[in-house]
Amino acid sequence: MPDTETKSEKFSETKHLTDTQRADFSFVKERIPQLIEARKSAYGETIEKIWEDADKDYVPHRLKSRGKKIVATDEDRGWRGQMVNLGSSDWQSDVSKSNVFVKIQTALSILIDQNPTGVFTPASKKYQATNELIRQLYQRSWEVAKSNQQLKLFVFNLAKYGWACARTYPLRISRKVKNIVSYDAENPENSVWEEKEVVEYNDIFRENLNPWNVWIDDMAKPNNGFSIRDWTYRKVYSYDAAKDEFGKYKNWQYVEKNAGVTTQRLDQSSEKDKKYREQNLLEVFFYENRLRDLFCVKIGDIPVILEPLPISDYKGVKKLSLWQSYWNLRDDECPFGIGIYEAIKYDQGILDRFRNMTIDQLTLSIYKMWFYQGTQNLTDTGEIKLSPGVGKQVLSPKDINWVDVPGPGTEAFEGIQLFQSDVDEASGITDPLIGEVTGKTAFELAQAKESALKRLKSPLDNITDALNTEAYITVALCQLIYSVPEIYKISNPRLIDEYLRETKSDPSLFDRAPTGEFDELGNPIEDFNAKVFPEFPLNLESDEKGNLIETKETKFFRITPGGLNWEGVISVKSQ
Repeated sequence: MPDTETKSEKFSETKHLTDTQRADFSFVKERIPQLIEARKSAYGETIEKIWEDADKDYVPHRLKSRGKKIVATDEDRGWRGQMVNLGSSDWQSDVSKSNVFVKIQTALSILIDQNPTGVFTPASKKYQATNELIRQLYQRSWEVAKSNQQLKLFVFNLAKYGWACARTYPLRISRKVKNIVSYDAENPENSVWEEKEVVEYNDIFRENLNPWNVWIDDMAKPNNGFSIRDWTYRKVYSYDAAKDEFGKYKNWQYVEKNAGVTTQRLDQSSEKDKKYREQNLLEVFFYENRLRDLFCVKIGDIPVILEPLPISDYKGVKKLSLWQSYWNLRDDECPFGIGIYEAIKYDQGILDRFRNMTIDQLTLSIYKMWFYQGTQNLTDTGEIKLSPGVGKQVLSPKDINWVDVPGPGTEAFEGIQLFQSDVDEASGITDPLIGEVTGKTAFELAQAKESALKRLKSPLDNITDALNTEAYITVALCQLIYSVPEIYKISNPRLIDEYLRETKSDPSLFDRAPTGEFDELGNPIEDFNAKVFPEFPLNLESDEKGNLIETKETKFFRITPGGLNWEGVISVKSQ
């Protein structure tokens, strides 16, 4: 009888997991839905509804009428039927001023200008020697990974939603390729290709995460990193990309292609959600728990990865890869803050209403409406709706009468300016920050801009706090991945002697292991394994006390065992 079981059905938790792994995976399967459900209504606010409105109103748009729609046709011209708003006309202004777009982009341009820098203070004298090394490795990691671009996305989400999140982790991208060795011009099919493994990237990487696909501990508190016990995030992979990343794990063999994933977000009802055309997609959940020392990657009901948390400092203290923050505080118990959109949405509604009314009146004052003499009877109720540049037939035998609509007075424009100032005040992005001149002298301009920047102090401090958390994660990763050497086996005695002279016979930089065999003279044969640690271009040199100090000249510096031991306080500078 043929085997009809699918690959996923062949996976057995009893057979393929230990008792501890089974308990951990059972916990993960229950915990992820709890985290997802907890955010739907937090502290009396429907957070996701606010985010959905922010997505809609951020993009410059028109105000849509919500009147009753009917099918309209034109029999004379043969036009097909189409849906129109009953009783509506298209001459009235329905444009929403793009304040949300302007404010967020202005905040982004002000807050993100260069890579963050930090002040590293060692916890004791024994860490003074490696203090400058750690600081420069931190700075280098931002430059190599081009993390400034991810920070821009982080601040964009922060300003729009009021909450943003990202992760820092070791990333290694390698794959096997075939490179041409020799080319036969006459018979290209006879060209010789050589297969080799190439490494595209192998270092620390920072990744901004879409808040829609991230859920954190429902007991988390703002400004308290220790209150976050666990978190989960969701990513959508093509089957090939997932196989490239997770195919090396033994449980991958039980993962099946899934065509049920169609959108980027978990909530597939949103009109603004990105829809995929790829057919073979996989929904992957990542879960980290600091207290349980647990890291899990779950695809469907298959635990592809189930192991301890991978990030720890040189003392072994485990860390989550998450760093997150809020724009403005919503509640002292709520980690989800208030963004620019939510702060101005009600003032924005009033501004749009009066602004469009003023435009309509200005239109009517220019394109006047008139009445003319006719013989036909009035129909319907006799009510006449004003329309610019339109003539209405009436029964009164008089000449054409013009409807004289006065233009909007100065109070209308003053009111618009007042409502706009309310929006500016609520958002904290005022005219001086946008670039408008608000003073006559250089001193007045500087004073106005300095005063305006004070409103951004709180969001800037919050971003700095998130970057402080990120800095400790980066240092832990530096201590973790840069202390792992590449092993090279050397058999030539001459090369071994050269290596020993170069390293001054440092026992931490090589291993000797007897093979159990003997040479012609009866001497035991040993395997000589050279440990080559990473080398970086840094502005460092040793002083007379052995401490590493900063220099203007760049030199290649090779990491040595114990050279990454550091503990202290990191203060990222707010710029």
